[in-house]
Amino acid sequence: MVQVNELQNLARVHLPVYGQLKEHVSFSELRLFKECAWKWFLTKVAGHAPTDRSFQMDFGKAVHSGMEMLYGPDGGDADRAHAHALSLYEEALSTIGELHPTDQKEADRLRGYILPKMFHDCLNSPDLQGIRPLKSELQLMEQIMRTDGLNVKFKGFIDFLFVKKLKTKTVIYIADFKTCQWGWPASKLQDIEVISQILLYKHFFCKLTGADPKNVTAAFILLKKKPKRTSPKGVLPEVFDLSVEVLKVGAGPKATERALEYLQSSISGMHSYSYDRNFKACVRSWTDQETKEERMVSCPFMGTDLCPTPPVSSEQTPG
Repeated sequence: MVQVNELQNLARVHLPVYGQLKEHVSFSELRLFKECAWKWFLTKVAGHAPTDRSFQMDFGKAVHSGMEMLYGPDGGDADRAHAHALSLYEEALSTIGELHPTDQKEADRLRGYILPKMFHDCLNSPDLQGIRPLKSELQLMEQIMRTDGLNVKFKGFIDFLFVKKLKTKTVIYIADFKTCQWGWPASKLQDIEVISQILLYKHFFCKLTGADPKNVTAAFILLKKKPKRTSPKGVLPEVFDLSVEVLKVGAGPKATERALEYLQSSISGMHSYSYDRNFKACVRSWTDQETKEERMVSCPFMGTDLCPTPPVSSEQTPG
């Protein structure tokens, strides 16, 4: 049986299991494990499929599929890629159910204006001029060297692999598409839990191909859902910046070492057979900018038999 030690904000679950739990791990698992180790176990080991879904997630999936077509074989046609992504997005919206009015307004804006703009902006982006696409969705399944006997592989899919000729040499770019609002603050490129994804992709790509890391560049390609205006509203017709920005990531030996340490420590934690339920991650709340109401979304496991709400301790009880 599962033994639960209830704490104020955490509950540690001790499992009577042993041995290797996973044959491979992905970067998304590392992020999930960091957020809530118990949710990681429920979804990635026990096989309980979460029911959380949003129109923003559906938009991201549609855009990624469209980019795969834009830069795949016989690619280069922004209208064709847009039509493909639009079909996927509209199909997803038809099955998601009724949206909050604010979400419906945003979904319509993304569908009608931002989605076609993203594909055309990719072809117009100065950073993506003169490139030669090599591969979309390149799968990685590479051995992770361990000293504890675990036989674990790193699994990943490189969104976009291309070659670009610089002044003195030709480099390979390993790129990952990220949908976002207005862009990323500079501090995000210093966050090892963010940049580890592209650092690990580069590391294992070089292991797979034998490429010299000095000739491989890692980058995130931001696809902005709310690009900034370049002219004052009401003075001139609204003109927006490109919705595409390429952010190169410093992927030297020290940064790669930190990413590998993050990977190794996460795998060790995954095989500790003791997992924290992080109640602080159960609910995400925000103020709706349109209606000014307080809104929230919760973890699909919260309050279920798989993750019951912890009892309120005597110290927390008012009076």
